[in-house]
Amino acid sequence: MLYAKHVLFKAGKTELTKTVEHFNISKGWIYRAWVIFPPGCAGLVKIRIEHEGHPIIPINKSDYIKADDYVFELPMYYEVPEEPYGITIEGWNEDDTYDHTITLMLLVLPKAFILPVGAVEGIMESLSNLIIRTGAEE
Repeated sequence: MLYAKHVLFKAGKTELTKTVEHFNISKGWIYRAWVIFPPGCAGLVKIRIEHEGHPIIPINKSDYIKADDYVFELPMYYEVPEEPYGITIEGWNEDDTYDHTITLMLLVLPKAFILPVGAVEGIMESLSNLIIRTGAEE
C-alpha cells in the first residue's frame, strides 16, 4: 500500500513552535519512502519522521532534513510489526513569509514481496528445518 501525507508548515515557526502531525499505516515493511520538498522551501523547512519517539528519517534524534525542489527517495527495510502503526512528522518552517507543504509517501509491502529480506528468511528457515531433521534422524 502506498500512503501519502501532506503536511502544511506555517511561516515563521521555530523548533520550539514546531508542527507535529500523526498518521497510521498498516502492518508490513516500509520498503521505500519519498520526502518531497517543493520549490521555494529554500532549505527553511526542517523535518523529521519518527515512530513512537524513534527517528526513522533521519536516524539521528537531533537531526532534521531540509531541501529545496528536491525529492528524497529512500530505500528502506523497516518492519511495521502491528497495526495501527503510528508515524509522526515533525518540523518547522523558518520562512517568515510563505507557508510550505511537504509530502511524505511510504510504500508498505508484505514481507513476502520484499527481496532479498523475504527470500533470505525463507532460505534460512528451510536450512534450519533440514539441519534439525538430519540431526533428529541420527
